Amino acid sequence: METTRWNRLEYKQTGKAAFLANYWPMVGGILLLLLLMGDFLPTRVHEAVTNCITVCQDLALYGPLEFLYTVEYYTNPLALFSISLGMAWLVILFLVSSPFEVGACRFLLESSPTHKVPFSRVAFGFNANYGNVVLTQFLRRLFNTLWFLLLIVPGIIRSLGYFAVPFILAENPHLHYRRVIRLSLDMTQGYKWDIFVTFLSFLGWYLLDVCTLGILGIFYVNPYCYATQAEMYRFLRTRALENGIATLEELPGVQPLPQ
Repeated sequence: METTRWNRLEYKQTGKAAFLANYWPMVGGILLLLLLMGDFLPTRVHEAVTNCITVCQDLALYGPLEFLYTVEYYTNPLALFSISLGMAWLVILFLVSSPFEVGACRFLLESSPTHKVPFSRVAFGFNANYGNVVLTQFLRRLFNTLWFLLLIVPGIIRSLGYFAVPFILAENPHLHYRRVIRLSLDMTQGYKWDIFVTFLSFLGWYLLDVCTLGILGIFYVNPYCYATQAEMYRFLRTRALENGIATLEELPGVQPLPQ
C-alpha cells in the first residue's frame, strides 16, 4: 500500500486553530482527562527525581541525595494517597477515565476552527455503549503493557499502533473490540514513525511546561497536542477509507451534534 505524505505542520496548525476556537472547554476537558489518567505534574516530578537518585547513586554523588529523597517522598502517589485511595484510583482509571478519554476524543473530532463544541460532549463515552468502550480501552492498555514487559522498543511501536483506538470508539462506540484494535493497527501501518515524530515535535513545549511548573501545559501545550492528535486521526481515517481498510459503516464520521 502506497502511503500519502504526512503533513505534520498542517495538523499542528489546524489543531491549534480548533483548540483556540474552543479554548476554555478544551482546556477543561483535557485537564480533567490528564488528572483522571494520573498524568499530572507531581507524578512526572516523582519519576524524574527517582531517575536522578539512581544517577547520583551510580556516580557516588551523595550530597544531593537527602534533598532528592525528600522530594521523591512527597511526590510519590502512595504518599499523596492512601493505599485504599490508590485502589479506588485504579477503579476510576478503568471505569471513568477510559470512557472520558473517548468522550474527549469525540469533543476533539467535533471541534473545528469554525465550530464551537459544548463541554458536555466529553460525556459521550458514558452515554454510548459504555460497556464496550470500557472493555476495549482496558484491552488496549493491557495489550500495551504486555508488549512493554517484553521489550521497550516493541512496546513503544505497539503503543503507536493503538493510537487510533479511542478515536475510533469516539466515532463508532458499537464496533467490536477486536475490530477496533485491529483497525487501529492497520490504520497506523506505515505511519508509526510519522506519529512518533509528531509527538516528539512537542518536546520543546513540554520542556517549557516544566519551567512553568505545569501551568503552560494546562492552558496551552496539552490541549494543543491533543487537538493535533485529532487532526492526525482525521488523516489516518481518510487513508483507511480510501484504501479499503475500513468501511463507512465502521467509520461513519463525526458530525457535530445539535448544541
